[in-house]
Amino acid sequence: MSSTPQKSQILSPEGYDLPPEAGDINDPRFDPQDGWLRDAPPELQIRAMRRWFAMRYQDPAISTPHDDKGDYLYVEDGPYRPKKVLGKRFGEVVDEAVIDELAEMLRQEVGDEWAPRNDDPGISS
Repeated sequence: MSSTPQKSQILSPEGYDLPPEAGDINDPRFDPQDGWLRDAPPELQIRAMRRWFAMRYQDPAISTPHDDKGDYLYVEDGPYRPKKVLGKRFGEVVDEAVIDELAEMLRQEVGDEWAPRNDDPGISS
C-alpha cells in the first residue's frame, strides 16, 4: 500500500485513509485538526492536506472557461497555487519540506494553477 493516494485520486477526496483523530473525514469541508496534524507522521500529514486541498480546489480543465488560445479565464476566483494555499493554511503546523513535497505532487498532477471547486459556491480558502 502506498503512503499517498494514487494520481487518479487527487481530484476525488475519497480513499484518504485517516484516523478519527484527524477530524471528521466525512465532512465535505474536511479540515484536519491542527494538534493531530502537527504530531502526525509526514505520510499522514500529506494525506490530510491532500484531502483538504481536494475538497476546495480542482483542475481548471473540469469547469473553468477558456479563451480561443486555450488560456483559462478565472471568472470568479483563481488561479490558486498549491504551495501558497497549503503554506497559508498549514505553514504554522506542518514542516515546510512536507508542504513542498505535496505542492510538487499537485504541480505534477495538474500544474501550478488550480481553480476553486464550484460544487459549493460558499467555498473559499
